[in-house]
Order: sequence, then C-alpha cells, then structure tokens
Amino acid sequence: MSIFHRETTLMSTPMLILASRSARRASLLAEAGLAFVQADPPFEDPPHPEDDGVTPPELAMRLATRKALSMRGTEVVKRHPGAVVLGADTLIVHHDGSLAGTPTNAAEARAMLKKFVGRRHQVVTGVALWSTEDDRVDAFADVADVDVGSVSDDAIDQYLQGNGWRGKAGGYNLHERLAAGWRIVVHGESTTVVGLPMPMLLARRLTW
Repeated sequence: MSIFHRETTLMSTPMLILASRSARRASLLAEAGLAFVQADPPFEDPPHPEDDGVTPPELAMRLATRKALSMRGTEVVKRHPGAVVLGADTLIVHHDGSLAGTPTNAAEARAMLKKFVGRRHQVVTGVALWSTEDDRVDAFADVADVDVGSVSDDAIDQYLQGNGWRGKAGGYNLHERLAAGWRIVVHGESTTVVGLPMPMLLARRLTW
C-alpha cells in the first residue's frame, strides 16, 4: 500500500485518514482546513459496478464502506490510533437509469460522454466514516443532477486525446470541463459531483 503524506494543521484529534487516491477529494479536505493523511486503500474499484438490486445511493455507501474497512490492519491505521477513516465512492447514473461506471479505455469514455450530451444524469457520492476507536461506521450519500448541453464530437475527441478521463467516474472532471467551456449545469451540491459532499461531511465533524 502506498501512502501519500499530506497533512494540514487545523485539527489534531482524531486524525482523519482519507482512504482514496483521488487528488480531488484531498483538495476538498485541504480547502476545508481539515487535518488528514491520504492513503491508497487495498480495495479495487470495480470499473462497472453492479447494482445488486439496491439503489445507487445504497450501492455508493456500500462501496465506500468497503473502502474504509479495507484499511483495517494497515500500517497507516496502526500509526494513528483512534483515527477516523474516510472512504468514498462516486457513481454516475445515466438518464435511462443505467450506471456509467469508470471507463477503462478511450472508446468507453467516448460512449459515456456522448450519452451525457443533451441530457440530465445523476451523480451519487457515498461516504463512509469508520471510527477505529469503537469500530463504528457512519455512512451517508448525496445526489446531484447534472445537465450537459451540446458538446461537439471534435471537442470530445480532443479531450480524449489526453488522459483526463482516466480513473474518473463517467470519464470527466466537473471543474476541468467547465474550465474548458463545456456547457454543464449542476443542480445540487457541486462537491458531490467532484467526489465528496462537503456540507454533509462537515456537519458530521463533531461526531467523529
């Protein structure tokens, strides 16, 4: 397991361990002034998760919980007794109710992005906070609707020539695509789309 040492100074106990390799989630925590250590969890995200008969929020919370609990017994948890481990998972739900997943190649990313254009999709982010002190898990999820306006095939192809789509649910990053001029409107909490619903997370800060 690789560890990304990244700490801020405003909060000392309990330590927060971000069980995610996502730079976007780390940035959201840092911008909120939270002290944390980032670690790569020993959990492999399924690129195309199955719903198993549950709702997208339930599935996102289930996957987030698995990520958090996969840190059990790891060196970073041993170094921070009493820490709270944060796992998160983001799912994309197409307009037809199917899950977009995370593309494994450019062709999959193109198909996902073209399915978004001119339609509304949902972004569901589940979060699990595992208290290593009492082995308690607090899981929650948030949903945001996202409208994508017209995007030309040339613009999509130009985007796919880079690697910005790799490792991202649905194949895109909200802030990057907005900066590139894509017509995207979020109905709900933008940090949910980025990958960590910060208002809901901060509301639980006193319970850690």
